[in-house]
Amino acid sequence: MISFEESLNLNSPNSRHWAALSFMGFGLVGVAAQTASSPSQKVTAEQATFFETKIRPVLAENCLPCHGKTTQLSGLRLDTLAGLMKGGASGRCVVLGDPDKSLLIQAVRQTGKLKMPQGGKLKPAEVADLEAWVKMGAPWPESSKAMGDTLWSLQPVKKPAVPVVRNKAWVRNPIDAFVLAGLEAQRLAPAPEADRRTLLRRVTYDLTGLPPTAADVAAFVGDKSPGAYEKVVDRLLSSPRYGERWGREWLDVARYADTKGYVFEEDRNYPNAYTYRDWVIRSINEDLPYNQFIIDQLAADRLSSVINGDDKRPLAALGFLTVGRRFLNQQPDIIDDRIDVTMRGLEGFTVACARCHDHKFDPIPTQDYYSLYAIFASSQEIAEPISEKSIREPWEQFNKQVTECENGINEIADTQTKLLRKKDRKSLPADVDQVLQSIREETIPTGDSLTKLSSAFEPAKRAELASLQNRLTQLQKSPPRTPEFAMAMVDKPNPSDGVIFKRGNPANPGEAAPRRFLACLSKPARPHWTGDSGRLELAEAIASKDNPLTARVFVNRVWQGHFGAGIVRTPSDFGHQGEKPTDPTLLDYLASTFMENGWSMKKLHRLIVTSATYRQSSEASPAKINADPDNRLWGRANRQRLDLEEMRDSLTAVAGSLDCAKIGGKSVDLWSEPFTNRRAVYGFIERQNLPGIFKTFDFATPDSTSAKRFVTTVPQQALFFMNSPLVIERAKEVADRPEIKGAQDDGQRIRRLYQVLFQRLPDKEETMLGLQFLGSHALTPTERPTGPWSYGYGSLDAAGKRVSSFTPFLDFSDSGYHVSSQFPDPQLGYLILNKTGGHPGHDSAHSVIRRWTAPAAMKIAIEGELAHGQDQGDGVRGLIVSSRSGVLGQWKVHNGSAPTQVSSGAVQKGDTIDFVVDPMGSDSFDSFSWAPKIRALDGSSSWDASTNFGPPPGAPLSRLALYIQALLMTNEFMFLD
Repeated sequence: MISFEESLNLNSPNSRHWAALSFMGFGLVGVAAQTASSPSQKVTAEQATFFETKIRPVLAENCLPCHGKTTQLSGLRLDTLAGLMKGGASGRCVVLGDPDKSLLIQAVRQTGKLKMPQGGKLKPAEVADLEAWVKMGAPWPESSKAMGDTLWSLQPVKKPAVPVVRNKAWVRNPIDAFVLAGLEAQRLAPAPEADRRTLLRRVTYDLTGLPPTAADVAAFVGDKSPGAYEKVVDRLLSSPRYGERWGREWLDVARYADTKGYVFEEDRNYPNAYTYRDWVIRSINEDLPYNQFIIDQLAADRLSSVINGDDKRPLAALGFLTVGRRFLNQQPDIIDDRIDVTMRGLEGFTVACARCHDHKFDPIPTQDYYSLYAIFASSQEIAEPISEKSIREPWEQFNKQVTECENGINEIADTQTKLLRKKDRKSLPADVDQVLQSIREETIPTGDSLTKLSSAFEPAKRAELASLQNRLTQLQKSPPRTPEFAMAMVDKPNPSDGVIFKRGNPANPGEAAPRRFLACLSKPARPHWTGDSGRLELAEAIASKDNPLTARVFVNRVWQGHFGAGIVRTPSDFGHQGEKPTDPTLLDYLASTFMENGWSMKKLHRLIVTSATYRQSSEASPAKINADPDNRLWGRANRQRLDLEEMRDSLTAVAGSLDCAKIGGKSVDLWSEPFTNRRAVYGFIERQNLPGIFKTFDFATPDSTSAKRFVTTVPQQALFFMNSPLVIERAKEVADRPEIKGAQDDGQRIRRLYQVLFQRLPDKEETMLGLQFLGSHALTPTERPTGPWSYGYGSLDAAGKRVSSFTPFLDFSDSGYHVSSQFPDPQLGYLILNKTGGHPGHDSAHSVIRRWTAPAAMKIAIEGELAHGQDQGDGVRGLIVSSRSGVLGQWKVHNGSAPTQVSSGAVQKGDTIDFVVDPMGSDSFDSFSWAPKIRALDGSSSWDASTNFGPPPGAPLSRLALYIQALLMTNEFMFLD
């Protein structure tokens, strides 16, 4: 047996093989003994999922052939925790918490002498996953459950008896009896009911995602009738805003996005993804039964009502399967994503973990995974028109006619060109012969080539061709209205069963995998679906009342949406690795009642929000919090922060500009000026380059199905409210509301403002603070903020010692300052200044000037480098010009660079230092880079032209707008309760 050190000597006998064993095996042993993979330290559900989906497949593919169940070279086994802990010939740890210091990561990166795996490289994404795994401590989960163990979630749903409780007066519906029974068992009491304003604000946000108006609150507070709250709930459930709110909740589960992710150079957009989003919103508003909601999303194309009916809109539901990430168009990964969204999203089961091996925790063999794989592999995507018949049919007829014309033109062009090729070249006109020689034989001529060749076609065919071309031109002049399209699926002509991919490798097929449902959710005589793809049968199996998971998973998601946490706190994992329900009887009562009520989503919401449990205050005594810190007994309401969409919609709503007139339509940009007034649910979701604002406010990742959103508090959230143009614009709009702007005095203005923002009146202290801030200048603009840098163009005086004119640039776009919105400017050309350089104008009278204005008297030094990087042209001249001392230095560069340093100079407050660039002669090819730095010689300050570059400051806000902006940042605006 060679030593570990010897194994690293690539010149030693058997070095490649032994180095691989020692490196990959014994390093993992070291970390297994001291990280989260230790049996004494629990691996979290998220870590287990990451390991099973990202790490174990890599190890299985690259390591287990030599270190698995049947073969353990060097005594090393990597497919079990016990084998990992036992190790091999060396115990040296090569997996550390820092990936850059990990010998394992160095090997798979192949940056040193040892390169793993042998004979190839891991994909960059696989290396990144291993790096992330090492960084989190290389957790190695190991199931303590046997495959045959029965899960609680696989037990049939049975409606439990409603518990008998002592405090019967508190119970409004059966939900309360279950909750109160748990509280009384712990000798705890529920919280008192929230005040009416708080309750109305809570239920309005929960059901519509929008704040109530002051009039809504006043009406509810003043309505003392016994059913006042229930009337409010019914009104909110009937609002179109309800479908928009809960549609967005479902889009998180469905990993909705308007783009594909990274797909090389093909179009990355899903132009028709919005039709799925609109179908979800419409279905929820219409209270489509949830079992039908499921069936439509998996197999709408197989329904006779769609096939034979005029309403094709349900085909858009198939976007549930097709709007996912494209994984560089790797079909196994695309189908894996569809299995994952179906099974985690609808069943709360991590079936995707069985892609490479039998599930390590739950009763899901690999064969079941590939049974589902075969179902989706037997289907193909299509774009299907779904608009009403009056739009769809004229478009279909138009396309049929266009296709007939194009086919006729191509047929004539093809046959006649082949006839010309058979003729003697000398008999053909010169231009015809030239075209024939310029195109390949199998190519059908089009455009100018066809026009030239057609002169030599047979007369009858030439006339027929002209007639077809004229007909096509006339059709294209007046096309009918284009219908909307669904990202639909249909069965392939010859659906087939699948095979197991051993270790997840499509090139290594194993035993057959018939199209059928999971064994753990089926009766012993499991049907084999052979008629078509099996998607409809799969949908019906999932949507069955006999399925113990479906209703439980959905009611848990709805409960989570209302309370901030689910009865099962791992909403997409009802397996062994997930948490058990805090109250199994309550979960089953909700699930059974949900199915009894015809799978009605609205009835489920109504049942929950009308309960006394939902109406509780969030206030709790320290003793109660200590007794139940995570509120698992539901003895109080949870304070919840508005999510991204609620926050943005609330800003627009209080500004009085929210557009609720239109439901649906193509996605819009939410964050670019001019800002849209549409609801955030209609915002464009860029899968690959999700804007930072989405991440700042914890938006659900569109890469995979999301169980729930994280809730973080980070400085960027406050910075957004202080600096975002959207917030500033909305603050101005609130200030311009007629009732605010037209108030008689500041006191009335503050009262009305609190009514608009918080639906209440301010107290004395809040009024006093507001009056102190506003003073007597509420509507007076504040001083416009300025910085030391400014940007423009101008010229030097006749002596060339001072800048004689300076005209500021008027336009900032595409990360640079320009003369106007047209670039190049029709009169002044390519004048531009950006972060690192720019381009001068036509002549020295239009030099570009980056100006620094001294904020105080001081001595300064200047450094930088002027560079010109083109062979063409004649270069540029750069000058540093002081308003006090004249030219401090000048440099000429052409296809090169020059340091631009001024070692010392004195300035007084208000003096300017201009960095001037003009053309040497012609301004062609005069792009340059020059981002100078100025520093005070006493070391107190410095100014970097690149770091300090940015758009011009916005127009100054009035004191009232600043006051409103501050109120929009408060917890009262951003939180429920």
